[in-house]
Amino acid sequence: MEAMHELLVLSLACQLVWSQRCEKMRIMVPAYFDPTSNSQAWSSLNSAATTLPNRIVAIANPSNGPGSAAQSSYQNVITALQRQTGLVIGYVSTNYSNRASNLVQDDVDTWYRFYPTINGIFFDEVANTDGKQPYYQSLYNYVKSKNSSSLVVNNPGAPTLETYLFYNGSRVADVICIFESGVGGLSMTQSSWTSKYSRYNFYALFYNVTDVNVSSFDYGDVIDRAYQQNVGWVYVTNDSLPNPWDTIASYFSGEVDYIKNDNQC
Repeated sequence: MEAMHELLVLSLACQLVWSQRCEKMRIMVPAYFDPTSNSQAWSSLNSAATTLPNRIVAIANPSNGPGSAAQSSYQNVITALQRQTGLVIGYVSTNYSNRASNLVQDDVDTWYRFYPTINGIFFDEVANTDGKQPYYQSLYNYVKSKNSSSLVVNNPGAPTLETYLFYNGSRVADVICIFESGVGGLSMTQSSWTSKYSRYNFYALFYNVTDVNVSSFDYGDVIDRAYQQNVGWVYVTNDSLPNPWDTIASYFSGEVDYIKNDNQC
């Protein structure tokens, strides 16, 4: 009887680990590269969406936001990625809540006017100190009023308060980027409160990460670290400052394959 009990416990433990590994990682790429001059990068995103169906998001950023006029080149890449089950969301800066909310809303309006099929909004330069939650909750609700299925991603780029995910019982963001750095990837640590939530609420960005076998750690190591820290969205690149998002990672196809093979159910 005791042996059977031990086998049952072991079986349940294995099922738990298997269930956790079935929470497949997803990729969200800051695609701050022009579709005309860097069409190959957008083609790489299409290929990634074919390899990882419904698990690829691109953040479009024509001009630190939607720009002053719609561009057919952007509409073309948005449509192409969506056809491959990918999503495209639009970049909007909030300047850590110092930007007037009506100006932020104007950018949101412009995204949906220029590109009606856009899948949501990426709010950048997001505050993570107490007191700014109503500002961001209002923006979240504004985006959802455009399309209730829109994806709203907030980027403080650092650990934040639980009330920036839910405030007074309602959402402030669908996803929060809790890490954006070119150093310390292997020591990234989530706040303890995040363990209560699905990993798909959390996103991590790593730049200045070298290719496999070039240094003491590589993109696979930081992807694994993110997974261990209950992160569900990730992107890793070897690009670096001042703008680590103006090209796609040279090893992007390898990154996609690593995630595909490392999180199979």
